[in-house]
Amino acid sequence: MSHETVEPGQRAFLARDLGDEERAWRARPPAMLEQLAARWQLALGPELHAGLLSCTREVVCADGSEAVLKLGAWPRARDEIAALAAWRGRGAPSLIAADVELRALLLERVRPGTHVERADGEAVAEVLGLLHVGPPDGLPSLARIVRRRIDAAVRGGRASARKAAWAQATVEELERGAPPPVLLHGALDERNLLVCARRGLCAIGPLPCAGDPAYDAGYWVHGNRRPGRRARLDAIVGATGLPRERVRDWAAVVGVHG
Repeated sequence: MSHETVEPGQRAFLARDLGDEERAWRARPPAMLEQLAARWQLALGPELHAGLLSCTREVVCADGSEAVLKLGAWPRARDEIAALAAWRGRGAPSLIAADVELRALLLERVRPGTHVERADGEAVAEVLGLLHVGPPDGLPSLARIVRRRIDAAVRGGRASARKAAWAQATVEELERGAPPPVLLHGALDERNLLVCARRGLCAIGPLPCAGDPAYDAGYWVHGNRRPGRRARLDAIVGATGLPRERVRDWAAVVGVHG
């Protein structure tokens, strides 16, 4: 079976954002997969098509249960492990095992695991209510992560300097009136929401940080530039009771950093 772990476009994305570190990481998954399969008594299955920053494989555990083995090609895998441990299977897959040094996670397999095309505000609000718990120690702040994303958008030609300046100023304003921080998913839109027979909806692929709960709501409102943002804003504000202006402004910031 081929051990190719990312598509050509994904390789280009990783090389741009991670450089030499990504190239070194890409050489490691075949050996890491075999090592982890032996340690955790897993039968390796085919690759799953995941996001831009990981390699995922179907696996079967020694007890016959299905799981997903994920290798994270990014330095913040420790934060994902901490977030999944904090969620304890509520609103996100259960974390079965992890190896911080190898950036490896063994996760519950979500079934049927189909992607959500049009989630409703009530269902998303329920997921957010489960995810927005007290943040684990050591997570980066939302403001720090968003500023990095804005800078990366400018460097990559995805945002103009004018829009970036507006977004940075908006982040500063939002931070001045921010509520107590919660654990944020950090990338919550339909691409990272799966249908789960046990939960209804299940959030995958977090980029965790600590900050304003309105950010996750705004990320969903932005919706990867899908039409219908005003309807999503009305729906999520009505379902969560979050301040409309904060959700709207975070959605606009997400529109700048992508």
